[in-house]
Amino acid sequence: MKSWELITNIIKEQGVEYVYGIGDTDLQWYAHQIEGLQAINLRYEGSAPFMAMAYSHLTGKPGICSGSSGPGVANLIPGVLEAYSGCVPLLVFAPSVNQKTEGMGEFQECDQRKMMEPITKWSARIPSVERIPWYLNRAFSLAQNGQPGPVFLEMPLDIGGRIASGFELEVKPIAEYKKIKRIRTAGDPELVQAAAKLLLSASQPAIIAGHGLMLSQAREEFREFIELLGIPFLTTPGGRGILSENHPLALGVSGIYRTKIAKEYYNQADLLISVGSKNESFQTHGWQDFPPNAKFLQIDIASFEIGRNWFPDIAIVGDAKLVLEQLSSVIKDQLTKDLIYSERPRIKRLMRDKQAYEEEVEQECKTEKIPIPAKRIVHDVSKVFGNDTILVNENGSQDTWSYCYPYYKVQEESSCIPVAEQTCMGMGVVGAIAGKLTKPGNKVVCITGDGAFQMYMKELPTAAQYRVGCTWVVLNNSAFGWVKYSQQKYKGGDIATFKIQPDFVKWAEACNCYGQRIDNPSDITPALKKALQLNKEGVPVVLDFITGLDLSHFDRAK
Repeated sequence: MKSWELITNIIKEQGVEYVYGIGDTDLQWYAHQIEGLQAINLRYEGSAPFMAMAYSHLTGKPGICSGSSGPGVANLIPGVLEAYSGCVPLLVFAPSVNQKTEGMGEFQECDQRKMMEPITKWSARIPSVERIPWYLNRAFSLAQNGQPGPVFLEMPLDIGGRIASGFELEVKPIAEYKKIKRIRTAGDPELVQAAAKLLLSASQPAIIAGHGLMLSQAREEFREFIELLGIPFLTTPGGRGILSENHPLALGVSGIYRTKIAKEYYNQADLLISVGSKNESFQTHGWQDFPPNAKFLQIDIASFEIGRNWFPDIAIVGDAKLVLEQLSSVIKDQLTKDLIYSERPRIKRLMRDKQAYEEEVEQECKTEKIPIPAKRIVHDVSKVFGNDTILVNENGSQDTWSYCYPYYKVQEESSCIPVAEQTCMGMGVVGAIAGKLTKPGNKVVCITGDGAFQMYMKELPTAAQYRVGCTWVVLNNSAFGWVKYSQQKYKGGDIATFKIQPDFVKWAEACNCYGQRIDNPSDITPALKKALQLNKEGVPVVLDFITGLDLSHFDRAK
C-alpha cells in the first residue's frame, strides 16, 4: 500500500463519501480507485473547500479537499478561511517539497503551514510514513471536537511520493481502523438548573438558533425545547433549516435579514436565548439588536464565545444537543401544568400576526414591474421549489432577499447552505453542486447575484460532467450591487457597474447545461418548472433573471 493510498483508506473508514480537488493530487487519484469513495475533480482548486463545506453542512461529517503544492494551496485559502469563520470541519491535504532539498529553491516551495496557520485549528506536516495514522486520527479529532473547524496536513515528497514522478513509498496497511467519533460535553448541572429557573420565569422569551445547532445535529432536541415553553425562534444564516419556517414558532433569520414580524416580537422579549451562535455583526446589526431590558442566556460549545459581545446573565458551555436535552428534562419536572404551546395567548397572537404578514408579502410580490424586482423572483422560487429543497445562498445585494422570511421560506424536509461570516463570493455557486451530489433526492437551487456567479461559473462543466441536476437563479443587474448602492449613496456615482456582461445563456449552453433568460414576470414560474423537470433528468440549469437594485429589505430590518 502507498502513502496516499493509506490516507484515502482512512478517509473512507471515517465514513466520508467524497473528496474534492482538481485531479492533480495523489489523494484524488487514489480516491478514484477506492469503492465507496468518490473523487470529484473540478476546474479550479478554489472551488474544493467550498464544496467540502457544503458536504459537511449537509452530513455533519468533515469535508475533505486537496490542492497541489504552492499556488494550489494558495488557491485553497479563501475557502479554508470561510470554513474557519463558520466553524465547519474540514481536512485539507497537500503535498510539499522533498525535505532533503527544502530551502534550496525547490519547485513550488513555500511555507504552506504558515499560510494555513491563522485560518485552521491545526496546520501540520506528516514527518514519516509510520506516523500517517496518528496524524490522520489527530486531524479528524481536532476538526470535529470542541468548536469545529478546518485542519491542514501536508506530506513531503519523500514521505508521500508522487505518482506524476513515478516515485511512491510503501507503507504498512492498518489491520483495524477505529473511527474517530465526536465527543459531546454536557452542561454544568447547577447552571442548567439556574437556566431552567430563568426560562420558567420569562413571559416573552425569544431564541437565536445558530450554526452550532446544525453541527450538533440537534433538530429534535431543539423542537422539543421550544415547543415545551412556546419559544419563538430566529436563526442565523448558519442555523437556518433547523426546523421548517412553516413552524408556528419560526420568525425567520436574525440581524440584517430579519423582517417585520421577527422585529416586532424580538424587541419585546424579556429573555433572549442564544444557542450555538457567535452573535457576530451581520447576525445582530452590529450588536444593536439586543431587546431592551431582556436577560440573556448563552449556550455554546466554546468557552471563548461566552460574553464575547453580549454578556450573559447565565452561560452554559456544552454541546447544544446535550444541553437542550438537560434543560427540557429539568423544565418538564418543574412545569405546573401541561399547556400546548399553540394554546398560549402570546403564541396565538403571533400566529395571527404571521398569517397576516405572509398575506401582505404575498400581495407585495405580485408586482408586474420590469425589470423584475428580486423579491418577486425569490418568492416565486420558494413557491415552485417548495418542500425537499436545499437552498444555497450567496450574499450579494439582491440574492439576500432569499434570506428574508417569508419572501423565501425554508420548508419541510429542506435545508440551507449559507456562506459564513466572511461571505466569500462564489461559495454558494459551487456549493450547489456539492449539495446535489450529497443529497441527490433533494431539489437544489442556488440564488446568486451576477457578480458571484461570474467568479465561479467556471464549474458549470463540472456540474454537467457529473450530471448534477441543480438550478442557479442568477439575479442579474450587471453590477456588484451592494458596492454600487453604497457608492451611489455616498459618492453620487459608482465604478461597480459592468460595462460588458457575458451572455449567461450561451455560457450555460457551451458548458452542456441549459440556459434561459427571463425578462417578464409572467415567465418566472414556467421557467422554474422547466428547470425542475430538467434537473430530474440530470441537467444543470442557469436561469438569467434581469432585475434591478433594491435594498429596502435591509432598511426594514433596522
